[in-house]
Amino acid sequence: MEGSSPAKGGYRIPNGSQVSEMILEILSEARTIRSQTLLHRLVRNILKERYGGNFKLSAGRLRRIAASTEGVDIIAHCRDLDRPSRKSNCPVCGGKMSSIKNATLYGWTVNTGKMCGMCRYWTGKWERKPIRYVFTVDIESLGREQEEGS
Repeated sequence: MEGSSPAKGGYRIPNGSQVSEMILEILSEARTIRSQTLLHRLVRNILKERYGGNFKLSAGRLRRIAASTEGVDIIAHCRDLDRPSRKSNCPVCGGKMSSIKNATLYGWTVNTGKMCGMCRYWTGKWERKPIRYVFTVDIESLGREQEEGS
């Protein structure tokens, strides 16, 4: 496999662009994958089927690659925790979180939460922990493809 790097222990690490292509291929057929575990299993099966050998690909790396792939949308189902939100990096894609500000009646600005600039993850005053990821075809990019094709 071109671009995969050999590692210790006899396994190879696939490069991000090839994983990204596999994710798009899977989503072009299925349109929606309802869990990270299922998407991870499907990508690893394709790696094994096409290139043979033993490949290492963590579920977290797969999610980060999917988040940075144009045409893929990740919906994170979360649960609220009983502790204040202090995250500076997004738990979904690893991107930088920026403050969400709101104006008060007196003209002051207050932070009401944080939002990721790459994906749609957000958190308010209390921390939200992702518990399930749903991977779908990005509707906006799908619309652009259909307009360009006609």
